[in-house]
Amino acid sequence: MRPGSDQLIKMLTGPVSPRLIVDSFYGPTRTKTDLGADGWELTWDSEAEIKSAGTLTVVYNDDLAKSLSPAEFNDVLAPFGQEVNLRLEITVGESFVETVQLGHYRITAVPDARDEHFDHLGQTVTLGSRITLTLEDRLVGLKRWGFRTEQSPVETTCWAELRRISGMQIIASVTDQPVPAGLIYKATRGGRLTAVQDLARVLGGIPYVTPDGALSVLSDTWGAAVAALVLGEEGTILDVGHSMESEGVCNEVVGNFESEDRTPIYAVAELTEGPLATTGQYGRNTLYVTDETITTQRDAQAYVDATLARVSSRQVYRVPVQCLINPLVEDGDLVTVERPEGETLTGRIVNHKFGSGRMMSLELDVQRDV
Repeated sequence: MRPGSDQLIKMLTGPVSPRLIVDSFYGPTRTKTDLGADGWELTWDSEAEIKSAGTLTVVYNDDLAKSLSPAEFNDVLAPFGQEVNLRLEITVGESFVETVQLGHYRITAVPDARDEHFDHLGQTVTLGSRITLTLEDRLVGLKRWGFRTEQSPVETTCWAELRRISGMQIIASVTDQPVPAGLIYKATRGGRLTAVQDLARVLGGIPYVTPDGALSVLSDTWGAAVAALVLGEEGTILDVGHSMESEGVCNEVVGNFESEDRTPIYAVAELTEGPLATTGQYGRNTLYVTDETITTQRDAQAYVDATLARVSSRQVYRVPVQCLINPLVEDGDLVTVERPEGETLTGRIVNHKFGSGRMMSLELDVQRDV
């Protein structure tokens, strides 16, 4: 969850006026401050390769009638290493103002840039610039920056190795783990990002970029609810709370792995008791798993045992929600939502998005015991 005051949390339940603050950067140098934003949308998706992206239209009027439309590699808003830092200013009435850090993004494309001109004393003068930007978080840099040759890890622990191969600031969000023996980084397009994903998996989660632009890991573990989302006049929640399906409820897990010397390792776990026993009327519903970081029989068995406990005990279903904007919540947060009929639903945010308006859309994973 992004930092915010208790007062802001209370204010978010009523009418607010959000304003996006855009600062441009080239490396550590701030090149422009508080650029005007006319139309923008940001999306966070924990299941996507690049976890956060968006579009933004900058409107700029220069006191000296200069254009801001990029034309050269090193121009302020060109898509060649330039970045923008985004903050959301929340205003309520005339007395309350608070700013929330949303993210630090690479500019990856400028799909449209145009200037408005007028004639002044026989000269053409730029009245203003309107530039549309495509934004992606800093994981896009790891996707583009591959390994030159196939290589092995250097550091012995995952966080140290993540710091080495990413070149990014690290926020260690979960307990450190040893780097698995036999892990190899491949010299392919996106290979460095794949290596980061592999190490994050060992740590028990997925890589993501924090609002401040650091590399961290979003844990697979569900925590306690951290926020309550509020439905507005246009807010809706659609769910399938009374449905059941068996497709995702497995009672047998088969794992295929390899040791360091490429010897096959086989492990299996199954339910032998209860209504979902493999010998009962439900039959067998088998899930096949593999993981390059598993290299011993002991780890293989522990992996399939843990997977079986997860896929046989609970059913997860997806719930789309539209509610009043809450810029403090992030993917991975457990939140509560009051349904229109008064019942409260609790789920984990899988993706969310919001833009210039007062509403936000998100999807929750909700667990139901089988």
